[in-house]
Amino acid sequence: MGYYISHMIGIRTGGVISGESDVEDMKTRIAKIVLEMRDTENNPDLGNRDGDPSHCMSKELEAHKGTYVVLAGVFNYWTFDNASAFVKRLSEEFGCEVMHMCWDEERDNVQCQIWLCGKRLFEVNENPIGQMLRRVT
Repeated sequence: MGYYISHMIGIRTGGVISGESDVEDMKTRIAKIVLEMRDTENNPDLGNRDGDPSHCMSKELEAHKGTYVVLAGVFNYWTFDNASAFVKRLSEEFGCEVMHMCWDEERDNVQCQIWLCGKRLFEVNENPIGQMLRRVT
């Protein structure tokens, strides 16, 4: 028996990362972050011994207005706060929006946050022109 917490982490890739070679590079960079954080209180509960996130990572998903790569799964005791530290690192590493949705199944509690370059998106105070430029694909 465990304490189950579902996470879905979406890395917005359009304009920053694209194509299979870039997604492979993402895996390598994510694995590095997993290994760096493994011995901390925010240990990412994903990745194998080498930190490889392939088992819970999508290919690049494309919709009409943008693309995402998603890390998702049901984890054991990986809280929203612990996972948020990992998501923050991802947003710093890739310099793009990273959306984090978490469902604590034991408490039936849902939390969400969006990060951009290591800051909560709503704390960035980005000007409207910058917002438009990020959306150009």
